Amino acid sequence: MHRFSATKMLLDNVGDAPIVSNLGPTSDELWHASAGRERNFYAYGSMGLCSSIALGMALSTDEKVVSLDGDGSLLMNMGTLATIGREQPRNLIVIVWDNEQWGQTGFQPTHTAFGTDLEQVGKSCNIPKTTTVQDEEELATVFRQAMSEDGPWLIVAKVEEEGYMPVAPVEPEMTLYNFRKSFE
Repeated sequence: MHRFSATKMLLDNVGDAPIVSNLGPTSDELWHASAGRERNFYAYGSMGLCSSIALGMALSTDEKVVSLDGDGSLLMNMGTLATIGREQPRNLIVIVWDNEQWGQTGFQPTHTAFGTDLEQVGKSCNIPKTTTVQDEEELATVFRQAMSEDGPWLIVAKVEEEGYMPVAPVEPEMTLYNFRKSFE
């Protein structure tokens, strides 16, 4: 499965729910798939914090909140999974794009390339709804279910790298302003 195609599919099914996206290619691809969508929060420069930011949002609203995280970033802050398990936000969906590498720092293999199973980590952290998907059809089915059922959810989506898109021309101050305004 390729992340950009899967991102476009998610956008077709997310409605108006806020999305928090991980740094680098995840944010670039989300921007290219949905330029102008004010409910996107691009977490550039925040490696390891995407799902933590989404958790904070989920705890402060009744709306569904979607986190598009990466395996490398989530591994850098696995404490967020324990906090999600403790807090049990029913409206949080964490999708982990697992390409088994730290793409931002030189494509070094992450722990998931050597057997770390993030779905099992989520289960052991008391996240009640976890799954690993291998293709876009599985992801679409599970994501629609997650959008219609209480969570929290942890969806590990195995992806292959296909090259990076151009860096999105995101202005952090305007992104934050428009994102906050979208909750009014």
